[in-house]
Amino acid sequence: MRNDDDNDGRKPYKRYKAGRARRSSVDDELAGARPPREPPQRADGRGAEPRPISAGRSDGEYRRYGSAAAGGAGAAPKRRRRFRWWLVPVGLLVAFVIAGVVVTVLAWPGYKKFDRAVDKANKRVDKKTRAALTPDDGWLWRNGTTLLLLGVDETGQPARSDTILLMRFNPKTHTINQLSIPRDTRVEIPGYGANKINTAMFLGWPSAALAVRTIEDFTGIPINHVMIVDFKGFPRVVNAVGGVDLKVPKTIATVAGANGRTVVFKEGMYHFDGKYAMLYVRIRYADDDFHRAARQQQFVQALQKKIAQPSNITKLPEIGKKFMSGVATDLTTNQLIELGFLKWRATGGKKIVMVGTSGLEGGVSYVFPPSEAEKQKLIHKFLTK
Repeated sequence: MRNDDDNDGRKPYKRYKAGRARRSSVDDELAGARPPREPPQRADGRGAEPRPISAGRSDGEYRRYGSAAAGGAGAAPKRRRRFRWWLVPVGLLVAFVIAGVVVTVLAWPGYKKFDRAVDKANKRVDKKTRAALTPDDGWLWRNGTTLLLLGVDETGQPARSDTILLMRFNPKTHTINQLSIPRDTRVEIPGYGANKINTAMFLGWPSAALAVRTIEDFTGIPINHVMIVDFKGFPRVVNAVGGVDLKVPKTIATVAGANGRTVVFKEGMYHFDGKYAMLYVRIRYADDDFHRAARQQQFVQALQKKIAQPSNITKLPEIGKKFMSGVATDLTTNQLIELGFLKWRATGGKKIVMVGTSGLEGGVSYVFPPSEAEKQKLIHKFLTK
């Protein structure tokens, strides 16, 4: 076993293995985030059960959380590169990883593969949802656009929007701003009265039209496009790019699987595979919705950077195909290319969370929105540089 302190020129990763899952389907794993039943075997024949990891060290050490790297235990991890011109647009939670796929225009076969996947995603958006959207004012790459991302927690049945994120692409200021709305925010849902904002998706199923109207009424922001992401696509993309490196800012725990196994993420650097990435971004009860939204924005940004690395450029058609299998959007392939151009030119952007006050009403837990003055201040910040 390699000692992490050996000075052999490689990054001192620790490996946190989940073992071999009994089922190979990613969807099956995520349905309950069930841990593997048989622990990996060590050289001496005894099981090596996963255990909590100590806090991160000041030397920037990474820990590997999830499956081992594709290169094996002895493979040296590649150094992260920061070439600004490779940055491509975001499309999700999880991130908006789909926008990175627009680089496939560099190769016609890759473009056609991605275009077929986008066409299927377009057919998943109903006429009512399209009618609820505000048309763009000309070309996206010249006038910008506002995209609504909804991350749903179920497949093929009425679902609540686990993630609600607005993105503003502004070509004049070369910025991409993000505004997260906590899922438990108490708002007025047209035709249904006061309820949690994530319930609008549930009540309007299978259409997203009610969710679009509710969010527009609450924020006053015209929504030009929508992207509904089934969470099954998220871990597939993480695995397709070889995992994601991310710093966990504070120790946090969650419960996974039908057996209620506790998974602890200690403060420090981790290498996440798809399954554990999903667990991390969906942590609900450890703190509050505001911190949860910030974790999701942080992970999406890290995933975006990983996709944009030169080593992943040739994989983008397949990455896009896997991601789009769990997406419904009105954005066409060419519009995604326009967003890619805006991301390529972007020099920054704001990450805003609409922080409110947690409380109870009628025995139900809500996030009560900020005052009207404070809300308008946040919205103005989102819409401007």
